[in-house]
Amino acid sequence: MIGFDPKNNILGVGVVSGSIAVGSRVPWAKCLVGGVATQAYTNPSLGPIILDLLEKGYSVEDALMKALMNDPRREYRQVAVLSWNSSYSFYNGKNIPEKHSGYGTGNCVSIANLVVSENIPYEMCTTFIDNLDQGVPIALLHALEKGHSIGGDRRGDRSAAILVVGKTDYGKLYDRIVDLRIDYSHNPVEDLAKLYMLYSKNT
Repeated sequence: MIGFDPKNNILGVGVVSGSIAVGSRVPWAKCLVGGVATQAYTNPSLGPIILDLLEKGYSVEDALMKALMNDPRREYRQVAVLSWNSSYSFYNGKNIPEKHSGYGTGNCVSIANLVVSENIPYEMCTTFIDNLDQGVPIALLHALEKGHSIGGDRRGDRSAAILVVGKTDYGKLYDRIVDLRIDYSHNPVEDLAKLYMLYSKNT
């Protein structure tokens, strides 16, 4: 899922999966541009390609479609995009695993595949918005926990990650406020929340 806080100008991507090390390939984001979640039979190159197109002025729909048109296995992809102005789009390829769905509203878009419930994207977005007053990282963690509590990945959740970007003290070359992941665990969402709490106390 991808969520944006327009008040504080911060955007984040959160993901939980039955696959190992999901944080290494699904979440992509760039300050003042937007965020991408590329999953299912993941093509990680779609993340930077779409962000580059957004930065060049493409709409979220056009950036997503242009990137996918150059992917011969696009029907195996599931991709969500959220721009810095809260425009969103998502794509469910015809050959991605069931159950799958997507939902977007305002400052949030969420997608899911190979999950227990098709309601997961809606519930995650709703949870993110409801907790946004606590900040993007906490809102993402609550949203991931909500998806997990509904049933999550049919294989069992095994990895999770959050990537949060915004303006930092280091200029344009480094925009990551939070970049944390659990690459393998039987309780990845819980472990990620613990890791974030430890991280937030030491930064």
